[in-house]
Amino acid sequence: MTNQEVTALYIKFIHGQCTQAEIDILLSVLKEEQYRDAFPEYDQIAPSISKKDVLTADASDRIFAAIVETEIPAQPVADSRFRPGRWWAVAASLLMLSGIYYLFTVQQIPKSIKTVYRAADEKKIYQLPDGTAVTLDKGSELEVSNHFGIDSIREVWIKGDGYFSVAHNKKKPFIVHTLAGMNVKVLGTEFNVSAWKDKAYVVLNKGSVEVNAADQQLRLQPGERALFSSLEQRMEKKSVDTVFYNAWKNNLLAFDNDLLKDVVRKIGRQYSCSIEIADTNLSRMTFTGYIPRNDLNLALNTLSKSLNCTVELIDGKYIIEPNQLN
Repeated sequence: MTNQEVTALYIKFIHGQCTQAEIDILLSVLKEEQYRDAFPEYDQIAPSISKKDVLTADASDRIFAAIVETEIPAQPVADSRFRPGRWWAVAASLLMLSGIYYLFTVQQIPKSIKTVYRAADEKKIYQLPDGTAVTLDKGSELEVSNHFGIDSIREVWIKGDGYFSVAHNKKKPFIVHTLAGMNVKVLGTEFNVSAWKDKAYVVLNKGSVEVNAADQQLRLQPGERALFSSLEQRMEKKSVDTVFYNAWKNNLLAFDNDLLKDVVRKIGRQYSCSIEIADTNLSRMTFTGYIPRNDLNLALNTLSKSLNCTVELIDGKYIIEPNQLN
């Protein structure tokens, strides 16, 4: 890169217009001595940096020294433009603004930059500092920044299934990040999110949300679902039954024309038990309806009556067989 290109890229970054790839380039440039002349003086970019991003001279020295893995030179530099304090302040501002400050100072600051809410063995309800209520399904977790409510946006990261009732705050949008790369932006509303590595979806109950993924954007109205596949990098919208998608919140497993083998697999996972279908034809039958998540006997009884089959506990395993005609 030429010095002019580095300067242009840096100014673009200051105005928040850089892509992640461009930010990575800037970070690598910081380590290369040949580009020192490319950066503007700190006074030139200071108006573009908010007060919360300004670091002390000592802090900026430590950050830049950690990046280049060298000691700060003690001798003065002839050109005041490149005095260490000036140069490291520019470097520090870049790191701070890009949000990568933590990566380079991980040994100097506390590890707990996020609060983690978990629902390991059962559904749990949490209230966030802003008043937002989040119901997490079994096996799900939510990470919340320790700057939540302080920054201009309210950000959380979810793995699994969660139902959000977001406290309204027009000045601070609420953003839910998912593993699949789909992000949900709201001001105040109620919605259900399911977020796993290969796919994620959001079902809107109230209000409206903006969903972003892979340079695609959708706006949902109540009763609509946005589904994103990270494998196909495709997002689609459709109208759905919100009661069906919110069933887990009411301690119900919901099925819609699911094969019995998939139904018993989900029941077994929910109750941590072993269930076997003894008949091939029976395994190909389908089931539509709701089964309780908190009563195994009632769940199996519901299944047996719906599909006209029997369920017996043999040697610690539940066996499903067709009813025998007398």
